[in-house]
Amino acid sequence: MTEYEKISQFNMKNKSSNKVTLKMIAEKAGVSVSCVTRCINDSGYVAEKKKKAVQAVMEELKYVPNRHARMLRGERSKLLAYIYLAVDENIFFTKIATRIESISFRKGYTILSFALTNTNSIAFKEVMESLMSYGVDGLIFNTGSNQSIIEKVREVVRTISVPTVMIERCGDIYNVEKVLIDNTEGSYIAVSKLAAMGHRRIGFFGVNPESKVEQERYDGYLQAMEEVDPEYAKGHSFFTTAYTVENGCYRFREILGILEKEEESVKPTAFLIASDILAAGAYRAISERGLKIPDDISLVGYDDTIAEFLSPPLATMQLPAEEIAEAATDILIDRIESSTEHDAHRTVKIGPVFIPRRSVKDLRGQ
Repeated sequence: MTEYEKISQFNMKNKSSNKVTLKMIAEKAGVSVSCVTRCINDSGYVAEKKKKAVQAVMEELKYVPNRHARMLRGERSKLLAYIYLAVDENIFFTKIATRIESISFRKGYTILSFALTNTNSIAFKEVMESLMSYGVDGLIFNTGSNQSIIEKVREVVRTISVPTVMIERCGDIYNVEKVLIDNTEGSYIAVSKLAAMGHRRIGFFGVNPESKVEQERYDGYLQAMEEVDPEYAKGHSFFTTAYTVENGCYRFREILGILEKEEESVKPTAFLIASDILAAGAYRAISERGLKIPDDISLVGYDDTIAEFLSPPLATMQLPAEEIAEAATDILIDRIESSTEHDAHRTVKIGPVFIPRRSVKDLRGQ
């Protein structure tokens, strides 16, 4: 019998049903059903030749494994959920989402992403119920500084047994794995870079240090200024209420008004700004005053979300999205696939990376 006749016979045999079964794949690939099962579940040994044959048939027949059938058999669904805060001005959370999706896919998992906004966050419970109905194997949360969402996550984690990872702002929630940013180190590095380029009068502009992340970013600045001029830091630390361009612009206008009253020998030559978004507002306020960056004042931002799009491009502390996503995904999958039960206790800290750009003037030799 020719190969064409075999295919025709196979198609005639199964023409009454559009559903592709494991038996159909096995027959066409010339292997056992158990061999097909091992290939699909990636469990047990399968010779490379047979594996390629099964894969070729699955692609030809457009076979998609039935996740719900897996769940009914008590197997993993290979589904993960990423719940994150969507902020129009800050693409950090979306950058993480994109990377988590690609990394998960590479590791054999599919991601269900859900973006929380000011309008849909009130339906958080319903969102979680919907995600859990899909039988997700694990959850990754990236809630930003939204305290109400963090509290809702705390409530959810108490009632589910699904492995959970939180990124950056974890609210000291028990029994979740954590991927944190070393914000103190980040600010310390930023100020040290400015000092190495001859800046001694370095100011700070950030959001009120009422939460851990904001406090850490300010602490790193203060620690670095201990080696530069601690008294200067006390008189040149400024804060606003939220990470928005409008807040950044409005507050930096006020800051420039305050600095106008100082002697030239006292005015800051540089600022560490605790967010690229705030720095964008500061750019606007500086331009309105007829001042130039970095000729009149140098700036370093934080997070590297929009820094390269500003003019001049903003030097900043980059939060490495790839590394953060990799760590969160690896921790979660390791917990899911672990054969032993344990309380979540792992905490991974990732340090920001300084990205030099044209917003800093080199004062060495002046």
